[in-house]
Amino acid sequence: MKIQHKIIHTVLGISLMTGVVSCKKGFEELNKPYKDATVSTATPAGFFNNLAKRATQEDYTIYTGLFMPITNQQGVQNKNLPYINYIGSFWSTYYSDLADYKQLLKLISSSPNPEAYNNVKYMATILIAQKTLSMLDRYGDIPYSQAGIATEGAANYQPKYDKEEAVYSSVLDDLKAAAAGVGGANQSSIGTYESFLANDFVAWKKFGNALRLRYAVRLSKTNLQTKAKDIIAEILGNPSVYPLPNDQDLTALYKSNFGSFPLVVVPSSPDYGDRLWYGFRELSVSNIRMSSNVFTKMSSTNADDGSGFFDPRYKVWFMPNNAGKWVPQPQNGTVADGGTPYPNLGDNSPKAPGSDPGNKFASFNYYLVRDYQSFPYVIISEADVHFLKAEIYNQGIGVAANQALAETEYNLGMRASVNFWYTTVNSNTTAIWPTAAKPGPITQAQIDVFTNNPAVKFTTGDVAGNYKKIITQSWLASMFNAVETWCTVRRTGLTPKDATYTPTAYNRLPYPDDERINNAANLATIGGNVGPEVQIQKKVYWMP
Repeated sequence: MKIQHKIIHTVLGISLMTGVVSCKKGFEELNKPYKDATVSTATPAGFFNNLAKRATQEDYTIYTGLFMPITNQQGVQNKNLPYINYIGSFWSTYYSDLADYKQLLKLISSSPNPEAYNNVKYMATILIAQKTLSMLDRYGDIPYSQAGIATEGAANYQPKYDKEEAVYSSVLDDLKAAAAGVGGANQSSIGTYESFLANDFVAWKKFGNALRLRYAVRLSKTNLQTKAKDIIAEILGNPSVYPLPNDQDLTALYKSNFGSFPLVVVPSSPDYGDRLWYGFRELSVSNIRMSSNVFTKMSSTNADDGSGFFDPRYKVWFMPNNAGKWVPQPQNGTVADGGTPYPNLGDNSPKAPGSDPGNKFASFNYYLVRDYQSFPYVIISEADVHFLKAEIYNQGIGVAANQALAETEYNLGMRASVNFWYTTVNSNTTAIWPTAAKPGPITQAQIDVFTNNPAVKFTTGDVAGNYKKIITQSWLASMFNAVETWCTVRRTGLTPKDATYTPTAYNRLPYPDDERINNAANLATIGGNVGPEVQIQKKVYWMP
């Protein structure tokens, strides 16, 4: 029996539009129902809007301070991130969302006409599924089937941990049902509260199927490989029934690149995405630079005037140092910088780029990381889907191997990524991006130069070499989805590496410290009551 079906009618605790729960709260707090929020006062629209608003909620500091360096993507000045302070952000938000989701299901099931809310239920299921899957990718075994049921009594304040394999399987089943069912007729509409994909049910189907495809590939070498390969064959063999993102609409990127787009999700709060800026400019937790490892994958020479770049995304993602030179930071730390590309005034407001002459390395684009108007937090992009399909056809995962189709999808992935980023930066009409700083527009001819460069172009008959190129471009395309990049690194072992740089290997995140206090007995059953330095070495379910 599926885990989700076991809990669907349970009386549940809720968080009801309260924002992020502090990472210091244990399950006693997470599971207690709020006094003024009941089934009679809550609404499906309110619960759904919470899930949409928090779909990518997280402290971005852990991306810039931990994930980007350990995925061998970035050079970093400060190597001692106090990561324990940041590992609980996503955890806490997830359990608030899981409680809201379960309460939404209960609210729907107790309504006079539950079927009228099927679309709301299926959309919410896709949103919570992607968070659950990301929790498994980060932590391994997690409390799931018993989490959020505190109203059944104090015995449920400490929920058991469910095994990864069981939760992956259950959530993939839920995703299939949700993606197939969303878009039904005669449904109650939540109108503008559908703040994620604006009631575009085809886009919702694509989102659900894209996630299914991602995890089918991820699980294709595990005990769930039969199920995973069946999913791949089903989706790729029936594109009209199981649509995927393809040929993205550049006027509505959010319908093919799924995540949080600030002015779409929260149009009344233009600073919704400003959490990104802190992660880049706060010197105590990041201070990252363009790494030598990334530079060599985007430039055909070591020229510091930029003449060797063949990947057009460099103009969007990065900027030269304060002398106007494209000098990457050696990842092995042999050359100290000492300056910063993001100098602040005393009140932490930003100065113009180039204000600190001590900054000698190329860095992330100041205007991009300051762009809280249009910078998206993407869960899965159209480019990601194309690279997944390229990997599937190249390796013959669930379908017959086909190098021609692999090359086609690979090129489409690179094109989709370039178009996405150039469209994103040129869509911002505020003063954040001065017109002179915008690197665009891009042309198909320029993209063709990129995809035909010998460094990235497919080589006929070289299956292994082409596979590595697919993984490299997938790794680059997920530059700002550092958790997904981390998954690619752990899953394939084929991502680019600087041989002189050996960061600590994190196979998973350690559980938040509060779990040892508030849920110690259940944590002990999975061997999680050990030090974080031990926890991070244990592999997650799908790692080879």
